[in-house]
Order: sequence, then C-alpha cells, then structure tokens
Amino acid sequence: MQWINLLHFYQPYNQQDDILLRIVNECYRPLIKGFTQYKKSKTLVNMNGALTKLLLDRGYEDVINGLKLLALEGIVEFTGSAMYHAFLPLLPENEIERQIKLNDEENKKYFGEVYKPDGFFSPEMAVNDKVLKVVKELGYKWLAAPELSYGTEEAGADKLYTGNDSGLFVFFRNKRVSALILGAVVRSGEDLLYETQDLQKKNKYWFTVMDAETFGHHRIGYEKVLFELLASHKLQSAYPSGLIKDVKEVEEVNLRPTTWTNQEQDFWLDRERTQYTESKSFILWKNPENPIHNLQWQFVEFCLSTLGSCNDKDTDSWKNAREKMDKALASDQFWWASALPWWSLEMVEQGAFALREVIYTGEFEAKTRETAEKLYRDIVDQAFEWQRSGYIRRKHLENSSTFMKDSFGVRTPPEWYNQIILEFEDEMNKSARRQDFEKAIKWRDAIIKLNQGTDIYDVLHVVDELWAARHIPSVKPFLEQKWEEFSDLARESFKNVKTKEDFEKWVKESGRL
Repeated sequence: MQWINLLHFYQPYNQQDDILLRIVNECYRPLIKGFTQYKKSKTLVNMNGALTKLLLDRGYEDVINGLKLLALEGIVEFTGSAMYHAFLPLLPENEIERQIKLNDEENKKYFGEVYKPDGFFSPEMAVNDKVLKVVKELGYKWLAAPELSYGTEEAGADKLYTGNDSGLFVFFRNKRVSALILGAVVRSGEDLLYETQDLQKKNKYWFTVMDAETFGHHRIGYEKVLFELLASHKLQSAYPSGLIKDVKEVEEVNLRPTTWTNQEQDFWLDRERTQYTESKSFILWKNPENPIHNLQWQFVEFCLSTLGSCNDKDTDSWKNAREKMDKALASDQFWWASALPWWSLEMVEQGAFALREVIYTGEFEAKTRETAEKLYRDIVDQAFEWQRSGYIRRKHLENSSTFMKDSFGVRTPPEWYNQIILEFEDEMNKSARRQDFEKAIKWRDAIIKLNQGTDIYDVLHVVDELWAARHIPSVKPFLEQKWEEFSDLARESFKNVKTKEDFEKWVKESGRL
C-alpha cells in the first residue's frame, strides 16, 4: 500500500508571538526532528510563503533550515500554494496567479533549488475551474482536491485522475483515513491499520491531507502516531510523481467546486436529493445571506478596483498599498465572519482594518478614503450588533452543534437506531480486545448517550465519530440476528424492543423470517 501524505503548514502572517512560539516548539521542531530519523520516508509539505517569512523574521531559522535539509535528502517535497492563504476560487484569475507567484518567489528565496514544486495545494483545498486553469498554466503537474469534488460517488484509489479537461492530475484526499488520523480517532499507527483493513484490500494508494499543527500542537504528543505510520512495513510512503509514472489507468473527471470542509448535503437543493446545487460550496467564506460577507467582498472589490485604476503604479505608496492588499486577501477574515459556527469579532475587525489600510497607504483622494472608512465602519458595526444582540450565541446553538435539537433516537427509525447500537458495541468490544480501554469506554459512553438522549449536547456527534471509524453497517443487520446473540447492554439500549417476544414479532412483521 502506497501512502502519500501532505502536511499543510499555516499560520497567519501576523500571528501573535506567544502562539507562534508554542507551535514551533510543540509541532514544527518535533516534526523535523522525527522526520530525520526516517531516511526512507516521504512527506509532502505545503508551506505558505507568508509563514516562511514569518518564521525567519521571528528568529526560527532552524525550522526553515531543517525543512531545507530534509528536502535535500528527499525526505520531504514541497508543494505550491497561495502566499497569504487567500481563498482562490473567489478571486479574479490575475489575483490567483499573483498569490501563487508570490508564494513561489518567497519560498524559492529561502529554500533555494530544493523548492521545485510539481504539485499544488489550494488553501482550504478549495477548487473550481478558475483554480485548475491558472494552476495548469503556471506549469504544475498535479493538484490536491477534496474527495467530494469527485461527485456523488467515492473516488477509487486504484487509478489516477485528470480534471476538467486541463490535463492536470488530481489527487483526491481520502477523507476517511485523513479524519481517522487528524481526529485522533486512532491513537497509534497499528490502530489506524487495523481500522482500515477494508481500504487496504481495495486501494493501491492513499492520499491524505491534514494540518501539520495537528501533530503536537492541536494534539499534544500525537506526532508519535505519524512516525509509527512512517515506520510501518505495511505502508510505503510515496510522492505523486512516482504514481504518475507507474499507474497507467487514468480517468478524466469534472470536479465540483468544493473545499475540504464540505459535506455531501451542501450540494443538495432539496431534502430528497433529486436535485443538486453548488451554491453552498464556499458558504463559509461567501454566504449571500451573510451581510458581513457581502460587505467584506464589496470592500475587497473596491480595493482591487481602486488599485487597478490608478494611473501611477510606480510610486512607493502604491507599491506599499499593493503589498497590503496581498496580505488583506488572507481567507481568515471571511472564515471567522461565517458565524456557522466560526466567529471572531477580533478577526473580522482586523480583516476590515487591513483593507482600510490599503486605501490609506495608497494616498488616494479624500472621497476614496471616505468610502473605505464607511465600509470599514459598516463591517465593524454589523459585527458588534451581532455580538451585542445575542445573534452569534443563537447561531452557535442552532448550527454549530446538535444542542437543543432532537436526539438521534427521536430522529432515527428504530431499526437503524438499533443497528447503530450494535455498531457501537462492536467497536467497544474490538477496542477492549486490543486493550485500548480508553477507546472502549468512549464507545460504551456513546451507547449511554444515545440511550439517555444526551447526544444533543455534543459538538461532534457520537454517530459522526463512528462514521469516521468504520463503514456502516459493518455487523450483521439487526433484524437478521437472533435474540440470544444480543448482549445485555444492547438489549437495554434498543428502541421499541425489550423482550424476545417483541423482537420475534418485529422480525415476523418485517417479512424476514
């Protein structure tokens, strides 16, 4: 089994000193130290140029030098990206190209000849026709894409793909394997291999993508899982170039506009799934019903138009304004204004102020500065109104979790609910047999939550966690089993059946006898 793993290193260009220090010591340095011990391993690294510059400016040359040495030894390979983590699908093509070129220039400056990316990672793994077109024109050979961009069916990992008549190879992120790792559903390399036995049988390769900060910063000490996987004899770490050379079967596909945050329901136009829409693909960054998003993008377009229409682009003030514009396109402000569920008043203000500074730095006429000031104030006023009125809190309760909604037991047909109980019990028993008692307790508690109806308080629903761990159904269907096969725990937790007579009557009425 070949395994291509891409780690996305990213921090905002203006990250606070104390936070960056923690990330460097908890994540970046341990990762570099660990990689040096696995000389035959291969890991893709996406490092935005803004972070490269930030690390050097703040005195972390050892991180840059460490990655450079690893690249020289072939242990890591760089990918291209956008300089300031701009959300590329929503930008004009010339701005997409500018962000990519700035990124390559900055990284080439510090990494030298070892920075020669063949592949491309779009921030938030956001793809659409525009992104593919520009990336191909700039000479990249492959692009990372979300699994859902393939369409309604699962992209098989037994062949290669090219996208949207571009001739650009597309590597679809294996969402299940990526989620098992970054969600800490697995706690060891051996655990991951056990949980993915079905995938190992049918896949020629895995392509996983996750934030580098997952290892050590978001999850303390979790880098050991990554290193165990690199050391495993069952996985052969690889680069896309090797597969492009070796795998002969290629399928041409039309990619749906997507990001790595999308779910299949984002494409449903109606609940019956008879029609599909792409209107929600980028909703966390541009929601037509979000007044702050509308103002933010109006401000972006105003700034770009003002800079573009300027007659004298050789002045220092214009060049400084243009540099501030590059930074102001960072995706963070839009993400944190989504309120579904991400919200930060500070980040919204900071993003609006960065756009205001573009106009003030450029020394444009008073009327232009007045327009920029008004847009800035409108964004900040709307954000404060959402905060003061309790709108944000209500949105979080309504959308960022299952809080105050019906429990799984109320929302789910009894047969399926009972099937899920059996799935949880099977995971619990498997974990206990492997002496992974922490996880066994987790799955046991999930059964209790469903039984009590307290699953409504989880931010990440227990059933969603189960989906990340396995394909469902994985055990024999509920109504095809015998009453004697059920444990006391399962019988106590079932819905609409408490006795053998109840169960046999249900089986008979279902016509499965």
